[in-house]
Amino acid sequence: MLKKLVFMLLAMLLTVPMAEAAGGTFNYDLPSLSIRLRTVPLALSIMGPAMATQEQCLQYLLRRNPLPLLTVSPRQLVAYYYEEATREGIRPDVAFAQALHETGNFRYGGDVVPLQNNYCGLGTTGGGVKGAWFETAQIGVRAQIQHLVAYTATRRPVTDIVDPRYELVRRSANFAQAVSWTDLNGRWAVPGTTYGQKIMTIHQRILGGE
Repeated sequence: MLKKLVFMLLAMLLTVPMAEAAGGTFNYDLPSLSIRLRTVPLALSIMGPAMATQEQCLQYLLRRNPLPLLTVSPRQLVAYYYEEATREGIRPDVAFAQALHETGNFRYGGDVVPLQNNYCGLGTTGGGVKGAWFETAQIGVRAQIQHLVAYTATRRPVTDIVDPRYELVRRSANFAQAVSWTDLNGRWAVPGTTYGQKIMTIHQRILGGE
């Protein structure tokens, strides 16, 4: 419990400056913060540096699924997240946690199949609709990161756009409206009332070596 509290407090210190830079307003008071820490994962900013190492991400995955269904090695996939997300200023370890949530630790089982290299359900609407297909694992990761950029920043992605839904978000009221991962609730996932919290719980477990 103490270790998890330390990680949460560290996350808060990294979250506030990034959110303020994005124009957010934060009024923390100790009693309400104490309640939040005891009840829900802290709302970490989408943009920022990694808190976990690549090895922590890899080992978390392998503890839960020693044989993930991927078109590249698990280590290579993690490396792609750190390369693509860092380039765009997105937290790579949390983006990886999002993929773990979306794919069931790369077991899949829903509409998306492993050969799609679609790690975040881009274009899936249920009822057998498989969504987007990407030529390589790296392009699939890049599309996920670019989709996060669409929800987070007014600037366009650094690389050529491969996210097939980037322009849809850009034309919507959700464009550049998300500061924290919990801001994706009802935006990335609908209704998705606890979508961001589930991602943050996975991220905390990665940090804690669970």
